[in-house]
Amino acid sequence: MAKIVALHYFAVVTRCTSLRDAAYQLDIHPNVLARHISQLEYYMDAPLLERGPLGVRLTAAGELLAAKLDRTINELDHVVRLIDDLKGLRGGLVGVHAAEGVASAILVPVLAAFSARHPHVRARLRTGTAKDAVRAIEDASCDLALTFFAPASDAVAVVRRVRLPQFIIAPPGHPVTQAGGAACAALGGYRWVLPGPEFGVRTFIERAATEAGCRIVPTFEAASLALQRALIVQAGALAVLPRAAFADEIAAGTMVAVPFPEAMPVETSLDLCVPADRQPSFAADRLRRELEAVLAQVRP
Repeated sequence: MAKIVALHYFAVVTRCTSLRDAAYQLDIHPNVLARHISQLEYYMDAPLLERGPLGVRLTAAGELLAAKLDRTINELDHVVRLIDDLKGLRGGLVGVHAAEGVASAILVPVLAAFSARHPHVRARLRTGTAKDAVRAIEDASCDLALTFFAPASDAVAVVRRVRLPQFIIAPPGHPVTQAGGAACAALGGYRWVLPGPEFGVRTFIERAATEAGCRIVPTFEAASLALQRALIVQAGALAVLPRAAFADEIAAGTMVAVPFPEAMPVETSLDLCVPADRQPSFAADRLRRELEAVLAQVRP
């Protein structure tokens, strides 16, 4: 156990400029932290830190340990959750990574119902790109990922894949909502807000537009739904999202979902991903099953 504590302390040190800063974050005395690091260096039989007047920096051995440490600690946390299951606690933590475009529309309702049935389970939510999601599964920092166009990885299994059409999300009265306003020839003249090129859906949109003979250049780049919502309302920009992402606004008539023209279908792959070779905890397995059931009912 002492070695695990020392590894945890070292992980914090790698993110700080001095032992004093790390000790402050850990809420321990700097001398206690220094003793744990010294014990870890003795165990590794190599210096891990170089201490100087400007703080500390990692040695080559320290860099090597730091590169593997996050995954190691995440794996240990996963084992703790499995041990909790053996004790029948049915609690712990489930890490979930999701594309923001579906997080509130699909994931949050499932999590709300799941939490009501399993009040002792905590959920750690992250959003980001598909590459971020796969990386989080690979380094064991999450148990499930719900993302668009999951990149192939030997460490990741796609357990459910659904086709999800994307729509042009516009403010009421925008020209794109009028007859002929969504024609390919007209789309290039509008203001758009799209996620950055690191998002798979952005690449897909640009490819679909090129194949249809038009060019969509975003005026604004923003992955945040809150920012996209504000730019739709205040700047008259058009976004590209599943209809469910703005279901409440569409139902209230404050936004409109316009289909893309037949010559430019924009349909994305929504993937539910899990670790390929890591045993899930009880909570992670149950949440996965509930998400699968909901995705099986998703309709365009």
